[in-house]
Amino acid sequence: MRRRLWICLIFMQAAVMGRAQVEAQQIERAQFRRIVTIAGNGKTGRAAEQGRALDVPLSNPFGVQPEADGSLIVASYDQHVIYRLDANYRNLKLIAGTGKAGLSGSDGDRATQVDFNQPHEVQVDAEGNIYIADTQNNRVGLIDAETRRWKLIAGTGEQGFAGDNGPAQRALMNQAYSIVLDEDLLFIADLRNHRIRKVDLRTGRIATVCGNGKSELPTDGGLAVEQPLAGPRSLAVDPENLWIVLREGNSVWRIDRHDDRIYHVAGTGEKGFTGDGGQARNATFAGPKGIAVDPREALYIADTENHAIRKVNLRTGGISTVVGNTGQPGFDGDGGEVARRKLARPHGVCLLPNGNLLIGDSENHRLRMLER
Repeated sequence: MRRRLWICLIFMQAAVMGRAQVEAQQIERAQFRRIVTIAGNGKTGRAAEQGRALDVPLSNPFGVQPEADGSLIVASYDQHVIYRLDANYRNLKLIAGTGKAGLSGSDGDRATQVDFNQPHEVQVDAEGNIYIADTQNNRVGLIDAETRRWKLIAGTGEQGFAGDNGPAQRALMNQAYSIVLDEDLLFIADLRNHRIRKVDLRTGRIATVCGNGKSELPTDGGLAVEQPLAGPRSLAVDPENLWIVLREGNSVWRIDRHDDRIYHVAGTGEKGFTGDGGQARNATFAGPKGIAVDPREALYIADTENHAIRKVNLRTGGISTVVGNTGQPGFDGDGGEVARRKLARPHGVCLLPNGNLLIGDSENHRLRMLER
């Protein structure tokens, strides 16, 4: 009798656990209600000084970040400018760049008089200063929150690798692709140098924190500064980790900020679109280029050549596709049934405080938002 009761209890427990897993999967799938376009008319064109957000051409939007008042800062890669989208998502205004690809800008120049060359990402600090990764100009600068004038932070504009342990403004970089801020520290994905550089904003000095200059996958658990990096394209940071997306390496890694070692998070390194429902380390990506972190909860990754946004659950290590699970590029409108909605080579992702996720839907030339 006791044996039968014991077996019955086991089956009941298994049934409850099974229902819990199903319910968890349903919650996972239903976490975003719909996708909406908040800026861009789907067309390329010359940069506009300002206009209604849905009427203005937004040519290859990449990085996007919020300001304290809820407005958004957007990097338009092909237009070589930075826009501000107001907090109501109604009007877009050019705040930096001339719209002409070039290399200009001395400290103190008005931001709208500075020539950029394919700016990739932006960050906003607690004071409202806007940092810009001016990618093809091999430099990083900021727009001062009060004066709206330009200030160089790192890089001379010349391509190369030099300057570690010295003034960041005299350092050489080779495509400053991604930037992320953590109080007085600025991390830079120095793409073609296959390194992550760090600028101490208090002293203005620069150093390498990861990468030895070789384009290969790192060794899991290795000391970060001694490891190779295969095309670091995007960064995210939290108090515990610096997260790194390797575009050529088709994988995601993290540097533990306590032991300075690098650890494998997602992607085998092979190119593909597999693994949903399993462990992220066994999944495949195709040229991932963007990342956002919800600390201890999830990573959101722009799986660019798969035209998808993937999610890594940091509690379970599992992976799923949030939007774009067809793997095909396109634009099939806004609305529900989020997972099957199409994107076209998304680059930037940004998680807002309210849980909504912003997407630089680059080759659809739109800034879109996944709403909870």
